[in-house]
Amino acid sequence: MADILLVDDDIALTRLLSMILRLKGHRTESATNGHKALDYVRERCPDLIILDLEMPSMNGRTFFRQLEMRLRKRRPPVLLLSAFGARTAQEELGAEGAMDKPFDPDSLLTQVDDLLQGSRP
Repeated sequence: MADILLVDDDIALTRLLSMILRLKGHRTESATNGHKALDYVRERCPDLIILDLEMPSMNGRTFFRQLEMRLRKRRPPVLLLSAFGARTAQEELGAEGAMDKPFDPDSLLTQVDDLLQGSRP
């Protein structure tokens, strides 16, 4: 069981992701923008972050860069989930995973499991 932070302004999508992940035994929290996500991470560092790139207030790229600066070596793995160039952004930012929207739930769960396994000692 892992703590997963969902960072996306699409409430319906975060509810769907939360349902999918909870059925696999994970705990989830959500934030609708990068500012709220940074506040969450300050209080409690999740095991994995699923991050959208396009959000109001603070977008995913800015959030990722802020996260890098604040947590450095303790940063949890980040899976970019976006309809706007997730794989290109993965290369640009150095995120551990990327998936385009719309996504296949089974593929998402496989990638989540792979990232969680890679982040554990």
